[in-house]
Amino acid sequence: MRLSGALRKRAFKVRDKKIPEKVYREIRRQMPIVCIDVVITDGKKFLLGKRKNQPEKGKWWIPGGRILKNESLQDAAKRVLRQETGLKAKSMKFLGFDELLHSPGYFTGMTAHNIAFVFEAKIGANAKVKLDSQNSKARWFSKINPSWHPYAKKFLKKAGFK
Repeated sequence: MRLSGALRKRAFKVRDKKIPEKVYREIRRQMPIVCIDVVITDGKKFLLGKRKNQPEKGKWWIPGGRILKNESLQDAAKRVLRQETGLKAKSMKFLGFDELLHSPGYFTGMTAHNIAFVFEAKIGANAKVKLDSQNSKARWFSKINPSWHPYAKKFLKKAGFK
């Protein structure tokens, strides 16, 4: 079935509404969440955030978030980049996808199961970072720390870092 132009625009309009916690808790309990993560680079460095919440609370992590209904992967990556860091990409490149199980998860007593699509966002040097509430701080790195989570190391390597 093909949709007319107007109907298609309405059907694919992204809804960036907060899901009520009770509903989101049940969704998290029942099924994996599809997410976007963004490896942010400026050529010789990459940006990580120190997470304020679960999963991976207190750890350096790649910025990311869930994909919204009717949102393309690339649009989700651009939105997450802008929301979490205030940055805009000069270019975006798809690095791959992975499945993550985190314990503890987003809610106490519940494992988080995420399917993550990962992009690299190349930004200009000296771009000003404006963090949202997900991270306590952000920091530029030039080398991968061996103690970081294997997931983070995998995608930082795919972006060309050692």
